[in-house]
Amino acid sequence: MQYPKNKIRASTALTLLEMVIALAIMATVFAAILPLFRSIQNSWDSKQAAAETVQNGRILIDHLNRNLAKAVKITAVSDSATTIGYIQFEDNDGNNLEYDIANSYVRFGVVGDLSDLAGPVSQLQFTCYDANDFGTPITDVNHIRSVKVETMLTNSATMGQDKTFTTLAYLRTNANKQGEGITKKTPFEFDTLQGKTPALAQVDDTHYLCAYTGWDGSGRAVIFTVNPITWTVSKGTVFEFDASDGKTPALAKIDDDNYLCAYEGPDSDGWAVVLTVNPITWTVSKGAAFEYDTSKGKTPALEKIDYDHYLCAYRGDRDDGWATVLTVNTGTWTIAKETPFKFDNQACDTPALSKIDNTHYLCAYVGRKNKGWATVLTVNTGTWTIAKETPFEYDTSKGKTPALAQIDDDNYLCVYEGSGSDGWAVVLTVNPITWTISKGVTFEYDNKEATAPALAQIDNNRYLCDYSGKGGDGWAVVLVVDPTTWTISKETPYEYDASKAKAPALEQIDDKYYLSAYEGGKSKGWSVVLAVDKKVRP
Repeated sequence: MQYPKNKIRASTALTLLEMVIALAIMATVFAAILPLFRSIQNSWDSKQAAAETVQNGRILIDHLNRNLAKAVKITAVSDSATTIGYIQFEDNDGNNLEYDIANSYVRFGVVGDLSDLAGPVSQLQFTCYDANDFGTPITDVNHIRSVKVETMLTNSATMGQDKTFTTLAYLRTNANKQGEGITKKTPFEFDTLQGKTPALAQVDDTHYLCAYTGWDGSGRAVIFTVNPITWTVSKGTVFEFDASDGKTPALAKIDDDNYLCAYEGPDSDGWAVVLTVNPITWTVSKGAAFEYDTSKGKTPALEKIDYDHYLCAYRGDRDDGWATVLTVNTGTWTIAKETPFKFDNQACDTPALSKIDNTHYLCAYVGRKNKGWATVLTVNTGTWTIAKETPFEYDTSKGKTPALAQIDDDNYLCVYEGSGSDGWAVVLTVNPITWTISKGVTFEYDNKEATAPALAQIDNNRYLCDYSGKGGDGWAVVLVVDPTTWTISKETPYEYDASKAKAPALEQIDDKYYLSAYEGGKSKGWSVVLAVDKKVRP
């Protein structure tokens, strides 16, 4: 039997040359394709990072715009040329907030307690404008109405581009609170026994010296501390500067640590003393007391002439109007007086003083038959003698307990208890050549009752008036002066103490907040911070 033979077909193998050529072709192909893959990957990373940058930018810009637009006011801001800038502002709830940049991240929160908001960024720039000019940058926080924000967020991708975002926030400021007017913060009882006829003087942004008549008529002084976040008031150790009598004190600031205090002392004579404030312990001490009038020295008023000299007007001998220059030795803090001058020989009570220039001072006071009078007192700065110019009767019916606030070099707002014990106000105009006085149209700001008013300027034409209203309650109102006609109008009055608020003293903290000290219920000493709506262009 014959079997077929197996046939094996020979196969040709790859030569080394063919393998080298194949590898070379593959390497060429991969060399051409790999950059495309890298480009695709980079493009994807870049687009992903760009999307993330845009999202972060949109969130950041929205956050900035939303919060700045609701700001009540800007309190601090970096210069418009600063690329790593900051801005601080107060919101509707009274919180002090801030945006800044640190470690390449934008931070936001309550001042002093900021948290990362968005980033990384290489720029956070604030440019501010007022309500009428959007071409000239400003940094005056009292006039800022719009804020331009420019920020650059960095793209983390290798080939990614940084992106700039810009927004313009127009501050509505008080436009959303126009009806709110005046409000109060938490009242503080600074003397649980007695706190009559207080006087206030600012030490710094958060500390205020208060002199008042305490228990048994003694003269007392204490430092108030105002918390600028909560606007609550606290006090330091009370100091008794006159254990016998210290009625109706008046204060004038000498420097940050020393204050001249004039008051009705023992036997109703005129006394003065320098009160010294310790800025570490916030305690008060005194220099040697000086009796500047041995006959009588009631209801004194003080106005600073220069560092060493102070004009003091008061109800003196026979209840006439007297004035003298008190000279303070700033080395020993002792006091001397210059030649006294009788500026009204019929009657004078509760004089108020306002400085016109270095040698002239407007004095408003209650004259004969309780009428309202004013005169210019002229001080000779060589001899320190005093003369008076032509007196002017600004209210022929009644003009008790006047208070003055300067409007400009020639015009002064005067508020007082007028006819019917109502609240009246008038602009007094001083002629700088003849030093005669004239008046504008009188305005009745309270037709029920207004005694012992106090004044503080808010801005160019608005003034806060703090007074004891109907039933002796505490009231405050903003008076508005028209600078073209010198007429006066008022905004909505506000009752800040429904129990009692006699003889208030008023001191400005900033352009919105004001410290008021007064004799409250049961003659106790009270203080409170009043907040005033700053009516600016909506």
